[in-house]
Amino acid sequence: MDPSRDQRDRPDEHPGDVLGAVELLLRMICTSPGGPVHRWSARRRREEPMVLELQSVWLRGRGRARPRIHDASIQLEAGRVYGLIGPNGAGKSSLLAVLAGLVRPDRGTVRDVPWQRGEPIGAVFGDVDMHRGRTVRETLLLRSRLVGHTPDEAESMAVRVGLGAVLRRRVAALSLGMRMRLSIGVALLGSPMLVLLDEPMNGLDPDGIAWMRGVVSDLRQAGATVVVSSHLLGELETMIDDAIIVSRGEIVCVESIADTAARGCDIEVDEPARLLAAMSDRGVPATMRGRVVHVEGTAPDTVRVAVSIGLDVTRVGVSGRVLESLYGEVASAEFESEGAR
Repeated sequence: MDPSRDQRDRPDEHPGDVLGAVELLLRMICTSPGGPVHRWSARRRREEPMVLELQSVWLRGRGRARPRIHDASIQLEAGRVYGLIGPNGAGKSSLLAVLAGLVRPDRGTVRDVPWQRGEPIGAVFGDVDMHRGRTVRETLLLRSRLVGHTPDEAESMAVRVGLGAVLRRRVAALSLGMRMRLSIGVALLGSPMLVLLDEPMNGLDPDGIAWMRGVVSDLRQAGATVVVSSHLLGELETMIDDAIIVSRGEIVCVESIADTAARGCDIEVDEPARLLAAMSDRGVPATMRGRVVHVEGTAPDTVRVAVSIGLDVTRVGVSGRVLESLYGEVASAEFESEGAR
């Protein structure tokens, strides 16, 4: 074959440009009869609810005394959003990598994950890593070709993530928040039923964080399984159904946010000291800050006690500190464990 003739026959492929060559290769793979587009589109999505499972998973850590993942077992249901929380180095990113199929566990079983059936997943891992020389449109088009979407769908995704006005802008010229939006858009192409988001709110402004809540809500409504790792606990608490607590490579517990929040409330009364004493007499833990009393009990029971002792209740609500409390318990336990060594 005459290379120069082949290049003349394809003037739109940017001969000599490495990026153009990669695009051409992806196009050939994704449109071939045995390519991934046909494998994904040929497989029907399962009609029954999907339950992903990790069973007794171990992952060794290089240069570490303890494994990165230590005997982790968990089931993740479709249509639920899970928050992955724990101190730095607890093993959160390692768990996400196992779920994504990026690393193979040394022991244990991973069951019923979409990539095992040849279906795409969506993932955003930490620092956004996209080719800085590509435009927003080119970046989305490459992903759309891999998952069998049309160019129109790629441009619709750009609009959905708030980048419709900057389609021709290169990744290098995007702000951190814009790069995060683009990365999330890339992850959502292909309508994945498993979405893994590691620190997805990094660089997002308040409007962007509100938009992120909407994205997660839409994924829940679509029946996807979503796992979000973030240190922004207040924001994370507003979007998840369950908290997965990770410490020293172990899954310590899985807590329902609704059930945990129901065990605590904040109540504002005219004489908070009297309410504090009344709760103490009943053996219910409570703390006071100004006129607000935080009670480790349900809101209805707390209001009944306040009314029974003649207090005026100004405001009552579910405590908004569920994740902060859980995180504090885990971090404290790790600190005590390290100090005892």
